[in-house]
This record gives sequence, C-alpha cells and structure tokens, in this order.
Amino acid sequence: MQRAILDLLACPVCHGRLESSGTGDLESGALCCTRCSRSYPIVRGIPHFITPEALTGSNGRFTRLYNWFSWVYAPFSRAALAFLGMNEDQARREILDRLDPQGGRVLEVSIGPGVNLPYLIHRADVGEVYGLDISPGQIRRCQAYTQRKGWDVDLFLGNGEQLPFQGEAFHSVFHIGGINFFDDKRAAIEEMIRVAKPGTRILIADETEKGARGYERFLPGFKGSFKDRREVVTAPVDLVPAEMLERRIYEVWKGWMYCLEFRKP
Repeated sequence: MQRAILDLLACPVCHGRLESSGTGDLESGALCCTRCSRSYPIVRGIPHFITPEALTGSNGRFTRLYNWFSWVYAPFSRAALAFLGMNEDQARREILDRLDPQGGRVLEVSIGPGVNLPYLIHRADVGEVYGLDISPGQIRRCQAYTQRKGWDVDLFLGNGEQLPFQGEAFHSVFHIGGINFFDDKRAAIEEMIRVAKPGTRILIADETEKGARGYERFLPGFKGSFKDRREVVTAPVDLVPAEMLERRIYEVWKGWMYCLEFRKP
C-alpha cells in the first residue's frame, strides 16, 4: 500500500487526517490521527481500524461467524447460486452492472473474500478499487486472492458504520450482503453517502426475507446466528435521506436479494 493513499484516509472516529509512523510504503507500523491522537496498526499491509474482540451486538456475532465461514465463503456462494439456477457470472453482473463508476475510484463496503472483484477489476469504467470488511478472516482471504491474481486492490479492516476515509473520496460506493444485521444501518448508509462524491450512484444489496429464511434452512452457522435474534428482513429504504436522487428498490437473484440504489446530489 503506497503512502499516497493517506490523502484518502481519515480517522473513522473523528475524521481527522492520518499520518504514518513509518517512512516507506504502508506495510507495517501504524496510522496516527492528527486530531484525536488515536493510533491504528498496519498488519501485513492492511490497516486495522477496529479491534474485532471489542465488537458487540450483531457486529460482533457476525464478525465471528464470517471468520469461521471465510474459508468456504466463495465456494458456498457459487453453490447457493447454482441452487437458484444461476451461474455466478450471471448473478454478479445482475447487480454490478448497475454501478456507474465513471472511470474513478470504487469502494466495496463488506468486500468479503473478493468474490465481486473479477467483475470490477477489468472494467474500462473502473479506476482504483478499494475494499473494507469487518472480518479479519474475510479480509485476509481477500488479500491472498488479490496477491495470487496480481491485482492492485487496497484493503482495510474496519466497520461500515465508521468508514476510515475522507469525505467525497469515491466515484462509486456499493455494498452486497451484510447490512441487514449491522448494529446501526442508518450510520452505515450515512457513511457511504459521506465518502461518495456528488453525483455518485450508491448501491446496497442484501437478502430479502425469502433469502434469509433460505440461509437459515440450509446453513447451520447462519441458523444459529439468526434464530430468535432478528426481525423480518426489509430493505432499509426509510433510512435513505430524502434528498437522495433516483431512488430505486428492486429484487434480484430470483427474489433472494433486494437491491436499493440512489444517487448523491
């Protein structure tokens, strides 16, 4: 990770500028906030903006779940899509083709092991790609995947409810899978809006109630995490600020996922 990225980063708590404790590329050391003095370690080239052990509620529970699940996440996703009668290419493009990056920076919030990257990295209208995830297991697998492929993707361990970026930094911001069970969905949506440039299309997708029930039925780990701990799944349309433009909600993946999109004025 090159030092130039410091121009994009900000303290996730106070949004102050960050400085590196070292002199070279950001492979180790720490990032220090010039405003509140918080320090964030860089571990094997990945800045850590959270301490997973300190997470509580749904964020803590699902971080532990995805750490356990990270080693089979990619093949399970392919198997789940095959169960729906869809191939992965068809399914991913059904959502990702809606992005409008305009040749600029793209941020995926909850990047997981990087299953969406093959549909971004070679697009002519995509510039630099950045990814953040709350799960150390997922982000490590994503790093290993991008290194095997030789792809230049900057990765961060962090919470989608407190993004570690400057305002108006990205030309495209999207999230696929996870927001249904964030502790603070409103904060996550506000953060995606904050870091998006004016005119950016923001896209948020996650399981519908039909999809959540399907996962409960077929995946033991999800069943234990969901049972008696959730409300009926609905898309967070009411949490999108009224001033957002081109608001649209629709179902994809044969009704197993909703897609909520809107454009920042």
